[in-house]
Amino acid sequence: MIIRWIINLLLLALVVVLIAAIQRDLTAARTPPTLSDLVAADLLLIEIEREGEPTITLGRTPSGWQMEAPYQLAAEAQQVKRLLAILDTPVLRTLPEPATSRDQLGLTAPKIRLRLNTLEFAFGGIDPIAHHRYVASEGLVHLIDDRVYPALIAPPLAYLSRQLLPPEFAPVFGRLNDVPLATEALTALTGMTAERLELATEAPPELTPVMVRGADGTQLQFAVSADRRRWWLALPLNPAVQLAAAPGTSTPMLLYVLTTAPMLTVDPTALDPNPAPAADAPDPTAVPDAADAPDPTAVPDDEAPPAVRVTADGVEHPLQPAPRSLPGEPDKEVPAGFGADPFAPAPE
Repeated sequence: MIIRWIINLLLLALVVVLIAAIQRDLTAARTPPTLSDLVAADLLLIEIEREGEPTITLGRTPSGWQMEAPYQLAAEAQQVKRLLAILDTPVLRTLPEPATSRDQLGLTAPKIRLRLNTLEFAFGGIDPIAHHRYVASEGLVHLIDDRVYPALIAPPLAYLSRQLLPPEFAPVFGRLNDVPLATEALTALTGMTAERLELATEAPPELTPVMVRGADGTQLQFAVSADRRRWWLALPLNPAVQLAAAPGTSTPMLLYVLTTAPMLTVDPTALDPNPAPAADAPDPTAVPDAADAPDPTAVPDDEAPPAVRVTADGVEHPLQPAPRSLPGEPDKEVPAGFGADPFAPAPE
C-alpha cells in the first residue's frame, strides 16, 4: 500500500514538472525576442554618432557614467538609463540584411549609429504602416518600436549631470571672491542640483568668482550671478573635438540654473588644507635630476690637483708648496730651488 502511494506521488510530481515546462515554452513563444543579449551592467562604452553633430562618447567609471566627448563632465544617470532601454526593446520582425533594400529602409547612409562596447546599431527609416523603426546590426535588419529614438537625438547637454558638483566630489575648501567659504556652505553645495542646463551665448557681466577644491585636488572655477541662482562653468572640452567657443569667451560655458540659491557663508579664518606652493619657492619633495647633480669626482677648473711624490715603498707624500719669502725676511724673494727636495726625481 505504501509503495503504491509513493508511486502515485512521483507520478503527480512528474505531471507538475511537465505542466510547468509547457507553460514556460508557451510564454517564451509569445514573448518577442529583444534587440540584444547585452546586459547593462557589462557595458563600458557608449557612442552615439549623428550626422552633422559631434559624437557623444560615454564611459563607465567607478563613480558612474562620464561623458568623454564632446565635453568631459559627469553624465546624467537617468538619461543614460533611458538610452540603455534599447537593450530590452522587443524585436517585432527580423530579416537577413541581403534580403532587404537598404536604400528603401534608410540604411544605406544611416543618420544615427549607436555603439555599445563593440556592438553597433544603425538606425534607418520608419515603417509607414505601423511607424516602427528599422535597425541593422550584425547582418540582420530588425523592426522595433520607436520609443528609444528620442534619447538618440537628444543634444549633448541632455547627457550632462545637473549636479553642481560632480559625483564623488568632496569639497574641502572654497573661496567666494578670495574670501574662504565656511564648512556649511561647502556642504550645501554638495547637494545642489540644477533645474536645467544651458550653453552660455555671451560672457555674463558683473559676476562673482567662486572656487571650490575637492579632496583629490580637483578645482572648479565658477562665476556666480548676484542672486546666486545662476552658476557659469567653463566647459572642459575633449582636445580631440573642435567646438566653437561662445561669443566673448575663450571656451564654451555651461550655465547651471538653480531653483534655490545656496547660502554662501564665508569664514575668513578657514584654512586651506592643501595650499598651492609659491611660484618661486623650491619644491622640498622634488628629486634632483641625475644630469644636474654635481660630479663628486670632478675637479674645479680654478684648482689644480695636489702634487704628490711617491717613495720607493709606494707611499704618496704630498709636496709642500715652496715658500714665497725667506723666513724672517718677507721683503726678499726665495732663491730658485730653495726648499726643494734634492733627491726628488726630475719633473717631466
